[in-house]
Amino acid sequence: MKINKLELLYFRCFKEYQLELSDRFTLLIGNNGKGKTAILDALAIILSEFIEGFPRVISSKDLRKFYDDDCHFDFLAFGQTPLRERHHFLSLKPQVEINQETFTCVLFDRYGPRYSRTITELATRISEKVTELQTLLPILAYYGTGRLWKELDDSEIQTLSPDSRLVGYRDCLNPASNIEQLFRWFKTQELAALQKNETRHVLEAVRNAIIEMIPEAKGAKWDFDWDEILIETEVQGMTQPIPFHLLSDGYRNMIGMVADIAYRMATLNPQLEADVIKQTEGIVLIDEIDLHLHPKWQREVVGRLLNTFPKVQFVASSHSPFIIQSLYGRDDCLLWDLEKACPINIESESIEDIAEDQQHVDMPQKSKRYLDMMAAAEAYYRRLHQVNDESDQELLQLRSRLDELSIPFSDDPAFAAQLKFERDSVLAAKNK
Repeated sequence: MKINKLELLYFRCFKEYQLELSDRFTLLIGNNGKGKTAILDALAIILSEFIEGFPRVISSKDLRKFYDDDCHFDFLAFGQTPLRERHHFLSLKPQVEINQETFTCVLFDRYGPRYSRTITELATRISEKVTELQTLLPILAYYGTGRLWKELDDSEIQTLSPDSRLVGYRDCLNPASNIEQLFRWFKTQELAALQKNETRHVLEAVRNAIIEMIPEAKGAKWDFDWDEILIETEVQGMTQPIPFHLLSDGYRNMIGMVADIAYRMATLNPQLEADVIKQTEGIVLIDEIDLHLHPKWQREVVGRLLNTFPKVQFVASSHSPFIIQSLYGRDDCLLWDLEKACPINIESESIEDIAEDQQHVDMPQKSKRYLDMMAAAEAYYRRLHQVNDESDQELLQLRSRLDELSIPFSDDPAFAAQLKFERDSVLAAKNK
């Protein structure tokens, strides 16, 4: 399952908007408030249409529906009265590809007619064949900014009883995901492997996905003393086992997300066994993919995701120039600028160039204090050229501001001398 295009009409901050998506990785960039999360939420609503086709297993809490706040509002003034009026017409129009069939459907909000339920009907037909080995289910998941994997309570992790493959869709579109289900699955698989003295192929596939994805990770297993996942990782040149809850936020965030994707794949398509990670298709949405990640990891995360999950379509957002820089040279990645409403070329640029050219940061190689000091100096000397008396009140205020910003450079005699020379030169020229 893939989504190739999306049209939005009166959805959140968008009146009318169209975007294209790569079938492997699309990165959404733009300033705050330009709609990155809105796009991901719109895609989650579309994925809910598919999940809704499995009514006996999936409950309404697992679905992302239209909310009142999803509707576009116009801010008006009738006379002296400000108004906030909601548009009653809202639609999402995705171009979806499922089982090599491409079609376009239209989804309307709950206040209007719903002209198409094609995705839901297709999922219902698939659910009728869920008992057949050849039926493969796509992974669908959404990881929002509230996804930091929290510590579990002190109660013992319970094992899982046999259940439907479709439980792999439970909570999959909840941006603040729950790690308990992952832990229960991992513990159940480890116990089954020990009891039956056999290799559990889906467990090994999930374990390998974690190791492949995480730098310095050497192993991942269920530890029965800690009653949680234990990660063997390299620390200061030595391999050390670390319980999941003692890992850094960056490690927990990435391991939790990758393990969640992998275990859902293993739940949805267990018949694929050792090949389940490499052969399962689907769509994964990630808001702020760089969340809690060190810049070194930010340069690697996209490539590792694409290598670990080779048939998954990822749509992510980010403010990180390191993430943008990491896309260079990859034909399977698309960089979409929400403000320009089009894809932009991925160039071989420095971090500073990316921040300035693509993220519109003024002189990123200089600190904000430096830029403020330049502006203050420019204002001061412009005013100095306009007056004959250095005691001018506005000029004194500008000089005070310039002196305040210059404090970090006060131990630089050349800088101080240059400021004094410029001031004396202007005043001398005026007194001639």
